[in-house]
Amino acid sequence: AVVSTQSTGALSFHVPARKEQCFYEDVKKGDEVEIDFQVIDGGDLDIDFSAYDTELKRIAVNRREQYGSHRFEVGMSGVYKVCFSNKFSKVTSKTVFMDVYVDNGVYDEDKESVDDASLQIGLGNLNKQVDNIKSMLFKIQVQLQLSKAQRNKDQKIQNNNKIRVDRWSMVQCAFMLLMASVQVYLLKQLFKEDKQAKRTQAAKI
Repeated sequence: AVVSTQSTGALSFHVPARKEQCFYEDVKKGDEVEIDFQVIDGGDLDIDFSAYDTELKRIAVNRREQYGSHRFEVGMSGVYKVCFSNKFSKVTSKTVFMDVYVDNGVYDEDKESVDDASLQIGLGNLNKQVDNIKSMLFKIQVQLQLSKAQRNKDQKIQNNNKIRVDRWSMVQCAFMLLMASVQVYLLKQLFKEDKQAKRTQAAKI
């Protein structure tokens, strides 16, 4: 018989300032694990990433990166850990999008007879092709999700820039109105002093 299992997981989560968020995955020897992540909101859009095996040996790391992708084969069955650290940030929290793909396909051919063996080989090849297609579709899905997260991030940056421009324009308009008021006041004072001077001169005559 041929058995092939795959598991996927995608989520978005917040990492507060000066905090670390960790996730755990129970995997078996020979499994292939792929992890993709991207910071979609907060500060300079950067995060520290680390992945550890069952013996807590670090097998992958990113320092203050906006995004990252790691793929590795499990060498020892057990619980693997991935952590996202925002400890370097004193104020700003970060929003992170993460995708995890685990391929733990196992192929075993039943050799009761030559015909059965040939059939199982054919089924095994077919299942491998199906798994390859699933893997490619998953990667496409990941890219689409990352693209969507990137668009959302760009939209938010654009909105923030628009708010800054609007506020700066309001400040400039207020400053121009203030300057215009001051100029009008000074002109009025100038004309007022001129009239008073003329009246004083006429009175003397």
